[in-house]
Amino acid sequence: MRTIQVLLVLLITGNTVMAQESPQKFSLEQCLDFAVNNSYAAHRANLDVSEAGYRISEARSNVLPQINASGDFDHSMVLPTTMLPGELIGQSGTQIPVQMGSKNELDFGVSVGQVIFSPTLFTGIKIAKNNQELQRLRAAMTQEEVIFDVSNAFYDILNSMQELDNINYMISMQDSLYRLMEKRVEENVTREVDLNRIKVNLTNLQARGRSMNNTILQQKRYLQILIGIPIEDAFEVDDSEVQNIALSELRSYSQPQNRIELDVLNKQKEMLELEIRGHKMEYLPTLSAIATAGYQFQSNRLNLTRDPWYSSAVIGVRLSIPIFDGLGKRSRIRQKQTQLQSLDWDIRETRQSLSADYLNARNGLEMTYELVQVQSENMKLAEKVYTQTMALYTEGLASITDLLETETSLHEVKIAYTTELIRYKKTEIDLLKASGTLKYLLSNN
Repeated sequence: MRTIQVLLVLLITGNTVMAQESPQKFSLEQCLDFAVNNSYAAHRANLDVSEAGYRISEARSNVLPQINASGDFDHSMVLPTTMLPGELIGQSGTQIPVQMGSKNELDFGVSVGQVIFSPTLFTGIKIAKNNQELQRLRAAMTQEEVIFDVSNAFYDILNSMQELDNINYMISMQDSLYRLMEKRVEENVTREVDLNRIKVNLTNLQARGRSMNNTILQQKRYLQILIGIPIEDAFEVDDSEVQNIALSELRSYSQPQNRIELDVLNKQKEMLELEIRGHKMEYLPTLSAIATAGYQFQSNRLNLTRDPWYSSAVIGVRLSIPIFDGLGKRSRIRQKQTQLQSLDWDIRETRQSLSADYLNARNGLEMTYELVQVQSENMKLAEKVYTQTMALYTEGLASITDLLETETSLHEVKIAYTTELIRYKKTEIDLLKASGTLKYLLSNN
């Protein structure tokens, strides 16, 4: 009884350890959900939005009162000498040297400034708000790019995994054939050279399998970088996704009127127009109010008593009227106007490029849909031919060359079918991006 209990404990412990060591398998949806929140690109985009928010606070700070405190201490080793006219003491026509001031001077003061009228200040706040909206649009565009890149990388892995499955399938078939050939060679029914040809073919397939395993490992590491998982962590792609890939019904996608790319360019245009307006407002005067108050200590002896401290206070307004700046403002305005014209051409080009991307993706999806169907029929036919050739070879009615050729043909057709199927899925991703619906691949949409 005790022995059975020990065995049960070991069995349960072993299963627990295996469960802990086996890495989580990520589906495409899980990869995308993880990437939009944890990818390096997503973190950078969120930081850009936060930085834009702080710029708004910085722009608004100039509307609030500006308060500054200052303090100075001066100790004169030798008091400065000033020449006074002798008439002050009845000695006309002469100048009398007099040392003025005290050896120790302390000044403490507080100044307050408040902008009353400054058109450029409020324009700067609008520019900062538009910049935050621009960064949010760029963050959304970054999310689309992350979804697009992760989806393509994921399907690349599935393509390699499917190709590896095909290789392993052909290895198993070649291995069975090799064992059959060994028996026939021992019975002097088949030549040894035919056995060696099978062995060479089997060895090549095994080498391709090892190479494909290494390729899959590299692709997984690249996908980990894209979605923000450290490459040191265990990571696996859900194997069932390979079997779930199927030719879905060809759907129609409508071309969107507005894309994030265009929204970003239009927001940049709006910011440039605000900057031009701000530069034009630099021709207007600015008005501000000031108030200062301070204390000053003067004495030849550094004895900080109540006397001799002297106070001062000043209030006033400051008006600044720009008259001529060497045409600097006009040059800045024309620079921004030139950038605005260039941006208009960028918008036109981007609109045409997006339309072309949509049409190309739609046509590509239709073409790939037909190619997948063709390759599916070819694969069924190749499997049938291989089965028939194997039966003929077993009966001695076909040569080893015929069998190897049909085997190679079957392998190539399987790879071609997988390639076209993955291409169809990736072209579907292209069309989702072109139609602005990539976000629907996420689980919360």
